[in-house]
Formats: sequence, C-alpha cells, structure tokens
Amino acid sequence: MEKLNFEIYLSGRIGKGRIRLLELIEKYGSISKAARELGMSYKTAWDSIDSINNISPEPVVLSKTGGKGGGKTYLTDYGKKLVEQYKILEKIIGKMSNELSENLDDIENILNIYRRLNMKVSARNQILGKIVKINKGAVNSEVETDVGNGIKLTAMITNQSVEDLKLKTGDEIFLIVKASNVLIGLPENIKISARNKIFGEIKEIKAGAVNSEIKVSVGNNVLTSIIPIESVKELDLEKGKKVVVIVKSSDFIVGKF
Repeated sequence: MEKLNFEIYLSGRIGKGRIRLLELIEKYGSISKAARELGMSYKTAWDSIDSINNISPEPVVLSKTGGKGGGKTYLTDYGKKLVEQYKILEKIIGKMSNELSENLDDIENILNIYRRLNMKVSARNQILGKIVKINKGAVNSEVETDVGNGIKLTAMITNQSVEDLKLKTGDEIFLIVKASNVLIGLPENIKISARNKIFGEIKEIKAGAVNSEIKVSVGNNVLTSIIPIESVKELDLEKGKKVVVIVKSSDFIVGKF
C-alpha cells in the first residue's frame, strides 16, 4: 500500500468539507451539482478545487470538455486515493480520541496507546481491505477480505486471534505479508494449491547481488516480492509483463485499528 499523505490533512489544507466536495464531484461528474448539494456557489467550489490541485503533488480533479455527453469533471486515481486516505486518517484520530477519553486518568494506558499508534511493521506489504466473510473451523478461521477492484484475499488465522481482535464482517483490516512470502508465477496454465492467486502487472524490477525485488501492480495496490535472480531470468520477467502473485493464506498476518 502506498504511503498515506498525512501532511496534507494534518496541515489543515484539506478538511472534511473539501473531502465531501471531492466525493460529490466523483458522484455527479459535475462541480455545479456538487456545489448545489453543499449549498455553495460554483466559484467557491471551483476555487477549492483549484487550491487542492495546487497543494497536491499530483492533480486531484480534472475536467473533460466537449464530447457526446458534454463536459465532465472527475477525480483522478490520485484523487480517489486521497479521499480514501482521509477516511483512514479520520478513523485513526477518532479511535485515538475515544481511547484517550476513556483512559485519561490512567497514564500507563495512555502510554500504551501511544506505543500502539507508533508501532512499525517491517513487512513490506500492508494491504487495506474490508472483511466480507469469516469461515470458522475447529482451530483456525479463514478471513476473506475485499481489497478493492474485485480482488478478494483469504487469510488463515487462529480462532483465538479472531476473538482477540474482535473481528467481524464489515471490519476494515490490514493484511500484512513479508516480501519473501510473495511468489511470482506466469498466467499460462498455472496450477497451484495456494488460495490467493492475483493477476497483476510488473511495475518495477530492482536487481541485487543475489535476489531481485519485484513490484507488481494489482488493482489499487502494489505488492512487493523478493525472488532469486535466477528465477527472474527463468520466468523472463520484465517491466509491464503480466504475472500471477501467489500468497499462501497462512502467510498473511491480520492487523486491525
């Protein structure tokens, strides 16, 4: 998952009102309709969009003119991610606020909250998704997660972990997997027992002395794999090539806000 653009939000330059404006532009494909629903003038809405585009490293909103259906305004892929990231940040801040309110008199609890919020994970791949199904077995549970673009991934964790994390359908979670556990295959006649087989395209290859780092674009996510240089040569891997990313369900670690 790409880095969250926290700096833009925390500086106060993009807040809830502007995020709502972006959501309505995506819904209607029109600045005037979005402005009307928010009860603001077209000029105010346009000035806000212009400001957002100017402070962002990439365009957030673009307009198409002419064509059969007339002009249309739409969010870029970067703009869509910006809205999604704001929702994540809003949830984190809300959870932090609730926990601090409940534990304000308990210094040790506050310190524990701080430690959790500053936890860093060494695993390269951290994928945000929403639980769509939990299949509970005798010892383990299969947690099926929608990670966007019609892609569903399955993680196998213990029933105790499901209880400890209080997981339920609809929860937003992180699926974490080490790059060394992400395998790469070719789409042609691939047969393998691993549950998670995701079709994608190679975005980047970095060759090392022994291993190569392969970045594969899958839907809205980029998964990183570490494989031997010999395997890169055998599979004739190169930027732009279509591949299959393979991850065993038992290799995923599940995290929750």
